Amino acid sequence: MAADVPHRKGEIRAVLYTVSEDGGDAIKLRRDATILGREKGDVLISDHEVSSSHCQIQNINGVYHIFDMNSTNGTFVNKTKIVKARLSHGDEIAIGKTTFKFALEEDAKVRHINTIFKTNQNPDPAKGSLVDTLIEDEVRKKQSYSLKLAIKYADGAAETVELPQKQVYLGRATSFGRFESDVEISRKHVLIKLNDHGEVFVEDQGSTNGTYLNGSKIRGMHPLKANDTVRLGTIEVRVTVKIG
Repeated sequence: MAADVPHRKGEIRAVLYTVSEDGGDAIKLRRDATILGREKGDVLISDHEVSSSHCQIQNINGVYHIFDMNSTNGTFVNKTKIVKARLSHGDEIAIGKTTFKFALEEDAKVRHINTIFKTNQNPDPAKGSLVDTLIEDEVRKKQSYSLKLAIKYADGAAETVELPQKQVYLGRATSFGRFESDVEISRKHVLIKLNDHGEVFVEDQGSTNGTYLNGSKIRGMHPLKANDTVRLGTIEVRVTVKIG
């Protein structure tokens, strides 16, 4: 059972501490979302048991959640395999051979901790400095992003929908499009989410018939790249980001 968060003053930042005999290292999480993986992400782990993009830790209204990104060997919180879970101060996160302890710390006390991390590699100091600068500046100056969905139906019809919000649930309960006419689609089928850096993610919402990314059925949260196709039922959706 995770420990309660100790009383703290000022702004709180989430930190991961590696658990090892020599005391390990520390990585300060980004303010919105941090991706852990072997090849792609903010926390890079040189371990063949870790997937290229393995999992994501996301700050949702001040509460941190972890999402497995369809990794091969799974993501574990307190030794339990998860698809998604809420994180508490003191939780242990294991991916591959690496174990992290999740902690909530006063920002003033962890400003020296870097926001990128690579095991068995030497991080590029310039890159780390740039990431830190971007994160500290994001509160003061944010780029404006919005979602644009290109929807294609089974009968060949298509439409484009622009949305002002940063996340949208697609399903038979959606107020736009023709999702309600497809019996293969659940009422709340899939979540499309845009973060403050213009990165887009997709997550199946426990739908009856599943969500497919480029033809492969997914679980957990996945990043969306340009030209990726999300299919729910017989409907295909492509997501782009509108800036400004």
